[in-house]
Amino acid sequence: MAKGTGRRGRPAKFKELDDLLASCPDAMRRPIYQDRIGVRRGPKGDTVWIKIQLQKGGSWKGRQLPPGHALEVKLGRKTSIDWDYAITVRDKLQGRADKGELLEDTPVPTFDELANDWLARKKNTVADFVTIRGHVRVHLLPTFGAMRIDGITAVDVERWVAEKLRADLSPGYVKRMNNTLKAILNDARRAGLIDRNAASEISPIKGASSRQRFLTAEEIVRLLTAAEEVEPWLRDVVVWALHSGMRRGEIQSMRWGDVRELPGGGKVVLLETTKSGKPRSVICTRGMTEVLERQTECRVEGDDRVFPVSKMTWRRRWEKAREQAGLPDIDFHDLRRTNATQAAASGVDLRTLAARIGHTDLAMLEKHYAMVVGSAEHEAAEKIQETFDRLTANVVPIKSSS
Repeated sequence: MAKGTGRRGRPAKFKELDDLLASCPDAMRRPIYQDRIGVRRGPKGDTVWIKIQLQKGGSWKGRQLPPGHALEVKLGRKTSIDWDYAITVRDKLQGRADKGELLEDTPVPTFDELANDWLARKKNTVADFVTIRGHVRVHLLPTFGAMRIDGITAVDVERWVAEKLRADLSPGYVKRMNNTLKAILNDARRAGLIDRNAASEISPIKGASSRQRFLTAEEIVRLLTAAEEVEPWLRDVVVWALHSGMRRGEIQSMRWGDVRELPGGGKVVLLETTKSGKPRSVICTRGMTEVLERQTECRVEGDDRVFPVSKMTWRRRWEKAREQAGLPDIDFHDLRRTNATQAAASGVDLRTLAARIGHTDLAMLEKHYAMVVGSAEHEAAEKIQETFDRLTANVVPIKSSS
């Protein structure tokens, strides 16, 4: 066929659809149709739709649709969808609907399938994997496990939140579990399985405002004294958390191979697995170096962790120490808040502090701080050491095990 002949034939073949598109107003709430091929004009461009008559009912993206329902399907932007393709898809889906067959080619996975795959991929990349796995297996799967991933709505998530709050779980804990759900659904969105993240669309969880709790000097002394009485290694854990600002999972997974000597003296901890997914370094204070020296004597053959203690033992000893110290309202993360608060109060530059404790909003600045004597991070470590020397001046020193 001659090139010119093909061009002359196209306007006649699709003239009605071209005219339909040309007639669209600048802003439309719903598509308009010609022979069940639709168009909608919006602020981001024109989109193409099709309409399928479900005389026998059917399902689409996790929704069960009754007989007689008219299903509207968005195919995409007009710039990438031509009329031939739209007609082909309309006829294929309408044919399946008329026969009562499944409309979709590939079954959409259930939340159970997606969540377990997500957990398997995250096992070696997140610091507190055990906690996240608990969120999924104990709290998310019983509610969402059998649901198709594209069938989970914001209403479903809000009902789940309300159920957890009625079960007397703290708003903060429910918010953290919803963040896990949000991460899983974001994974599905990136894979093209869903268009929207239902966990991101719910109303704010009341009472889940950020905690501002940090320990006073007197509380630090009480906690360190109690920790020493419970387990000597626990006191070292508390000292490490107060001086480093590291997260619980980061400390629990810290290995001797992460500890490096610095040029000119001193030590640095290199963290490859962090909450933000970005590695960072933490210059050791003198107190942290002393902890490392004591823990060297407690190394366990075949276990390269600096603190070779199971997470369950860690949790139980921590809870016992805080109760014994008369501080049942604190959690381990409050030690990190205390570090940041005291460091900022002592004059540590906030950008340096953000890099040290791994705040993602200033994470890009971290690369500017070299691991050399006299750097800003060294100054931060020294100021933090001076601060906690002053705060813990009344704590009885640990007795030597030798």
